[in-house]
Amino acid sequence: MAKSANYLDRLDDALEALGPDAMLVEELDGFVAGLLLCPEPIKPGDWLPTVWHVGNDASPLTDPAHASRVFALIVQYYNSVARTLSDHPERYQPLLPVDPDSGELVWQVWIDGFAAATDLRPEAWSRLDDADEATAAAFDRLLDLIEIADAEADADADSQPSERPAITAPNSDQIAGWILTLNHWRIAHDPASREIEWGPPSAARKVGRNDPCPCGSGKKYKRCCGMT
Repeated sequence: MAKSANYLDRLDDALEALGPDAMLVEELDGFVAGLLLCPEPIKPGDWLPTVWHVGNDASPLTDPAHASRVFALIVQYYNSVARTLSDHPERYQPLLPVDPDSGELVWQVWIDGFAAATDLRPEAWSRLDDADEATAAAFDRLLDLIEIADAEADADADSQPSERPAITAPNSDQIAGWILTLNHWRIAHDPASREIEWGPPSAARKVGRNDPCPCGSGKKYKRCCGMT
């Protein structure tokens, strides 16, 4: 299972190796959820650069072997969440870190990733304006979390806690419920599988500089994610 502790450690190490601006694992989890729930499928070549927070003309993946491992770990995670939402939605739970001091869920990291996914296709998400009441409400709750997280990030760090608006923090089950509502709507309107054809990390699966880039862009690796 892709969310095992061992796998998450390897994925976390791979993301950390991409640089300080790359997504955290929990942020990637929210990002993947947003990608899978988007009313319009998004090709890996369009969303992978967002994982390491760079433009399409830059990439931290300059070594083909390293690129192969990183792509495989990310896509393996993506496919694991895709299968859960498709085959066993009742098992879905967002990956939310816990503050070691307060014991509270740090949902803001997850929602930052979800927001990044919605930013890729805002016009597609506008289709939910005409969705049923439950689906529209679920999306509105997630948009509320995005606004709250943005407001917290923009708040003056020196402001006193009493000056900040009271926030009712969501729990994991609430977020999962909203995700499953959106998932039901998405599958009803687009039942096609969202899984990506890309295998797990393997010493035998390497990307040559003249091979097609595994991100799915259709370009050669050296002209895409292998550019220095």
